[in-house]
Amino acid sequence: MKEHEEGFSMPLGAPLYQEPPFWGMPKGALMLMAYKADPEAVAWEVPEPLEVDEPGLMFAWFSDLSQPTHTIDLYHECVLGIKIRFEDYRGWYIPYIWVDHDMALTFSRELYGWPAALCDPTPLRTRGSQIFGECIRYDEPLMRMSMNVTSPPPQGREASIEDEFWQHLDGNWIQVRKLPNPAKGGKPIKQVLNIPPEDFKINEIWSGPATLDISKSGRFPNIHNLNALEVLGSWYLKSEWVVPWPEVIWSNA
Repeated sequence: MKEHEEGFSMPLGAPLYQEPPFWGMPKGALMLMAYKADPEAVAWEVPEPLEVDEPGLMFAWFSDLSQPTHTIDLYHECVLGIKIRFEDYRGWYIPYIWVDHDMALTFSRELYGWPAALCDPTPLRTRGSQIFGECIRYDEPLMRMSMNVTSPPPQGREASIEDEFWQHLDGNWIQVRKLPNPAKGGKPIKQVLNIPPEDFKINEIWSGPATLDISKSGRFPNIHNLNALEVLGSWYLKSEWVVPWPEVIWSNA
């Protein structure tokens, strides 16, 4: 295989994903909670050179998404995010993310530094006004969110749910991407990436009370320390956006 014949990603003869941008299609749905967790437990998860922006501020995300080219159908994704800052940048760092197939996993890890691990396929479930999201990995429950929609339909709303949502969750993705050095004792490559979601559009949004349960796990021994102490808001939405090329804003290389 000549270099000009190589694919964008591995396997070079049959890449698992093509180059950005990736379109988060409107047929997906996601459930989010903004909350406060133990500030010390949250700060422990934030790697240098990032810093905590608002002590203890986090979000939990359960979704079924479609993002061509790596996924034309729906895939399940569960995320924990921490509000951080780096120099003049403000945004969200993802310490944990789980997806249910390898195409979403490889593009997340290799290109954006999101530390994706596999989870079981457990799509969002709705029953009447209730919505349930789960993250299960090899039959081990890791996270669960239960929400009951209480907001009126758009025709009867006196306040903007979109404004409430952005009040808590505005900001870019600011991610640390760490690539181990294959040479014994070699210095890993570490970068800070700025990933601003483009053309974010909310097509449908609802709010209501919700609970979040993060379980103890031997594989992820610290995640239970990130349970919610105070819920700031919970939303169910259908939206679309574009994930662009990441921008390297710091590197140790």
